[in-house]
Amino acid sequence: MHQPPRIPTVLGILLLLGIMGIVMGVIEYVIRQPTTATDSIAPSHVEVTNVTDASFTVVWTSGIATTGVVSVAERQKTATTFFDERDLTSRLHLYATHSVIARNLKPNTEYSFTILSNGKKFTELGKPYAARTGAAIPSTDSSQVLEPAYGTVVNGNNQPAESAIVLLTLEGAQTLSTLVTASGSWIIPLGRTRTDTLEALVTPEERITESIHIMTHDEEATAITDTLNDAPVPVVALGKTYDFRRQQALGGGNSQDSRLATNQGDTGGTSVLGVTNTQPQTAARVSLALPPQGASLPTSFPLIQGTGIPGRIVTIVVGITNPISGTATVGGDGVWRFTPPKPLGIGKQSVTITSLDASGKPVGITHTFTILKSGTQVLGEATPSGTLTPTPTATASAEATPTATPMFTPTPTATLTGQPVPTSGTTLPTILFIILGLGLFSSGAILFIK
Repeated sequence: MHQPPRIPTVLGILLLLGIMGIVMGVIEYVIRQPTTATDSIAPSHVEVTNVTDASFTVVWTSGIATTGVVSVAERQKTATTFFDERDLTSRLHLYATHSVIARNLKPNTEYSFTILSNGKKFTELGKPYAARTGAAIPSTDSSQVLEPAYGTVVNGNNQPAESAIVLLTLEGAQTLSTLVTASGSWIIPLGRTRTDTLEALVTPEERITESIHIMTHDEEATAITDTLNDAPVPVVALGKTYDFRRQQALGGGNSQDSRLATNQGDTGGTSVLGVTNTQPQTAARVSLALPPQGASLPTSFPLIQGTGIPGRIVTIVVGITNPISGTATVGGDGVWRFTPPKPLGIGKQSVTITSLDASGKPVGITHTFTILKSGTQVLGEATPSGTLTPTPTATASAEATPTATPMFTPTPTATLTGQPVPTSGTTLPTILFIILGLGLFSSGAILFIK
């Protein structure tokens, strides 16, 4: 009787080892894939900024564009979910930079929060992040507050660095943040800036050092300036380091009043509806920051923004061929905002704003800008032509001011670290195991056939 061939014991063991090698290699590959994906969506450079008595902002970056949500909870209470400030509807969008504002909070209260990136929860070293709101601070004299800082950010191709995160820290004060607009511009109100303890407002002085850190998911820029050289801050390019504190000396001015007059474009005072005002400027003034004079914008709905006297009305007229008019009220932080209700036409446009200054006199300012065709991303003249173009310098440049402070002033509530994601081992052992298993499997199969 013919008996079926049997696999020798040794060959059977080798065949089994080969199959095990293949199976283990597949398992290792499957396990490795989620780790890589998690690493890409994990939040990094997490910061708590813009802390007030009723709100704070959480900003961070991610390796790829993801949805970003923050879940905030008071101790032993139900958590509240807050979405990215650009998600104006219930629909979430994908961003590589994230800025979420937690609102309607209590003064002097500890909060914990977790970050949800693409729906996956992230904490700080296994524990929720922590943030604390400040004490309630009464309003101050509007003529004695710091003006907003504003400027423009471009990438290496001289294109607007849209959605980059701008972090600004006054010396001895909290960290503030904002997102760069589609035109490359940004503005941060300084009028209600708190000290690093969050218990009091910063005392206005003629010159306060400012540290600026700008970041995207893959690029950064740093700059040092001060309150004499932040309206506007000269154009900043990602990947470079600047020190703008010497610009005031180069410009020939030595006081905040001369800076304000220069920014208005006048040599002997500011123009008030055709009348020259030679009186000294107060810290709170009427200005038009966005869009900058001569800017080229890729959107038909530009953000129009500036400063004024809190509570005053600003009248806005935007457009040349079909003007659109509207009004805005200056907020308690000295900033007003307006967006046209209808799209502006492609080509050259203008915006004119009028309001009353601190002494009750009318002030009028006009800027011209260009609306680009869809798909065009050419950055126009981002700042007035009189603005000095900075030469990038190393952080430790020998030309820096002798009293230079560190590039970033750490604050107790500003710097947080994302939870590290475990990294799998190297792929070499797995590859060798697979090759060995395949070899054993092949050898066993050949011997079995023979």
